[in-house]
Amino acid sequence: MGGGGGGGGRSVPGGSVDLDALRRRAREIDEQARFDAEVNHRLAQRFASINARDAEKIGRYLDDILGALKDDVDGVERTLFGGSVAKSTYVEGLSDVDALVVLDRADLKDASPEQVREQFRRALKAALTHADVAEVSSGALAVTVKYGDGTEIQLLPAVQRGERLAISSADGKEWKTIHPRSFARDLTEVNKNQGGAAVPSIKLAKQIIAGQMSEGERPSGYHVEALAVAAFRDYVGSRNPKAMLTHFFAIAARGVLQPIHDVSGQSRHVDESLGAARSAEREALSGRLQRIADTMENSRDARDWERLLGDG
Repeated sequence: MGGGGGGGGRSVPGGSVDLDALRRRAREIDEQARFDAEVNHRLAQRFASINARDAEKIGRYLDDILGALKDDVDGVERTLFGGSVAKSTYVEGLSDVDALVVLDRADLKDASPEQVREQFRRALKAALTHADVAEVSSGALAVTVKYGDGTEIQLLPAVQRGERLAISSADGKEWKTIHPRSFARDLTEVNKNQGGAAVPSIKLAKQIIAGQMSEGERPSGYHVEALAVAAFRDYVGSRNPKAMLTHFFAIAARGVLQPIHDVSGQSRHVDESLGAARSAEREALSGRLQRIADTMENSRDARDWERLLGDG
């Protein structure tokens, strides 16, 4: 007849179940679930804070700007999300601005990007005279309107060149034809396929990168989004922010080693400034992203995540 019992729950030759080991494993699973829930709660809180730069307010400001310029504007492409954010404003790609503004002025037909940008800045400054506007300034590519509440709206002037739109080249001196909807379409599709979880993960990833890397070290917002499209296109894991961020940084650490084609046409590659495949710059960025991925993967303390978000 079969014997079996387990000597206090210990495993014995013959394959009896070790009840103590099962209990330990159950406790580990419970502790991991509690940890994941705590981290996801904190990430959700941070996402809500990031989103305080709410779309409704930005929409009102954009309507204000475009209304003031209605006689000079032929069209506008509003970005899917993102744009400049206080404390880390930069323009390295189409999705880092709040709107692509297509200008319709005969005197700008043969103007250089520098001339168009300056005329656009002057027109904005002249039109936005109410007290809410604190400053209108011009950068290498875009014009920024800063409001009294600290909100910054970045506008990228564009002109029609035949059937295509053109914006300033990276050096601000030449015209570059673009396809602004191409990248937005890819990102929208990936976000939809991930149940709307990709965009929040990208916003949180940008926050972490801004907190962990200096401006000269980190990838542009556009580059981060391109890496995310690649990371989440075939992603089948959990759609909570902790899991998606851990996945993103692990994949991005490898993804930055190779140039990424720029489907918008703004440049040949999204990440041209990093040079050829496996350049020293790419290896260095890969290392920085991998350190973040390792921290996420090995963390057993929610304070590790707070530090990644810049709260520690």
